[in-house]
Amino acid sequence: MTVALLVFDLDGTLVPTMEDYADQAASLMEAHLATPWHDARRDYFRTSGLPFQKQLRQLYPDRDDTDSVAERFEQWKDGYLRAIALPAPVERLFGEWRDRGFRIAISSNNMQAYVDRLAQDWPVDFALGFRPEDGFAKGEDHFRTLEARFGFGRERMVFTGDSPNDARIARDTGVAFRALLTTAFRPEDFRAVDPAIVLLDGLDQLVATLPIG
Repeated sequence: MTVALLVFDLDGTLVPTMEDYADQAASLMEAHLATPWHDARRDYFRTSGLPFQKQLRQLYPDRDDTDSVAERFEQWKDGYLRAIALPAPVERLFGEWRDRGFRIAISSNNMQAYVDRLAQDWPVDFALGFRPEDGFAKGEDHFRTLEARFGFGRERMVFTGDSPNDARIARDTGVAFRALLTTAFRPEDFRAVDPAIVLLDGLDQLVATLPIG
């Protein structure tokens, strides 16, 4: 089945935000949750791909004060993301792919308001984020919405992300996956999810890995 929709994680995949996120998250976890900075930073990456609120709830299941830390992180992120732009090479790739007939969507666990603000001037067809009020999140919620929006099934989608959590989401929702390698994770981290996973050194390699016909 010919691929028609290219779906992308946002942070770390399209924009280089993850190192800054990790630094800020670690500082907050050290200051408010008494976790040493380097341990907190490692834990942030280990659970990345989830909304930060859910990361903290997973990391500190016996504490009831983590949501306030997540709120501080989101307040910081609101200002930080105002300076983030889609890198020019990614924008060119999106233009080329759309010219070839592909549709492009974003599936992120960043807040929907931030995703909307970032993507409003980007060459994408649809952008989905996390809605804390109803738990709408990356995974089954997003792919069901994409099916309804574009009118075809998941067999015509490929999801690209930079974390093992993205790989698990794709596996669990029945969507083909491509793992973008960054400094955050090793190839073996992805192969632990799927030994046959397709790895990319750059987004420009994506289309060459897609099935034809």
